[in-house]
Amino acid sequence: MRRLTLIRHGLTAWNLSGRFQGTSDVPLSDAGRQQARRLRPHAARLERVDVVVSSPSRRALETAQLAFPERTPLPEARVRELDFGVFEGRTFDQNQRHPAWRWWTADPYERPAPRGESYRMLQARAVAWLDEARARWSGSHVALVCHSGTVQMLLAHLLGVTRPRYAERLEVQHTSLSLVRFEADAIVVERVNAVPHLDAFEPAQGLT
Repeated sequence: MRRLTLIRHGLTAWNLSGRFQGTSDVPLSDAGRQQARRLRPHAARLERVDVVVSSPSRRALETAQLAFPERTPLPEARVRELDFGVFEGRTFDQNQRHPAWRWWTADPYERPAPRGESYRMLQARAVAWLDEARARWSGSHVALVCHSGTVQMLLAHLLGVTRPRYAERLEVQHTSLSLVRFEADAIVVERVNAVPHLDAFEPAQGLT
């Protein structure tokens, strides 16, 4: 693999209501579709994309289809979002009142959410995919449409951050681009959370 472009999916109704989505299969909202369409011309100006891979979640697949209409995205289960377990479908305020919340957020990299995953588990499966993809598509530019947790864990791995922390993390906005270049003896993260297509973006009234 010569290049990797990491793209977070567009907005969903659960994003707007502050609900933890994780592996719940929530589709894009109208605003999320609008974001993905706005991404399309910017995606077209990237160095030629050879392969588009997507999380199997509807919100990621639909983002990939709208942003790269000339490509058929390849679904990949290992890049799905973190399984938040008992916290799925609940708001932040609701989860703060859950008896396991403080225990989990003290070290979510190592501690699995009850009936869910830890970020270490997410990182392990995403990195396993990346290692295979780099060998499979040697010399290619791969666009991966996935989730904020997946993007953060892959970037942490590529930058050699051995223990990512919950409270200090990279901002990864909806439909943002993070660009990585692989060289013979180096990995160069060229850009993180680029959103030129969202400058002055405001969803049309009533879009959710």
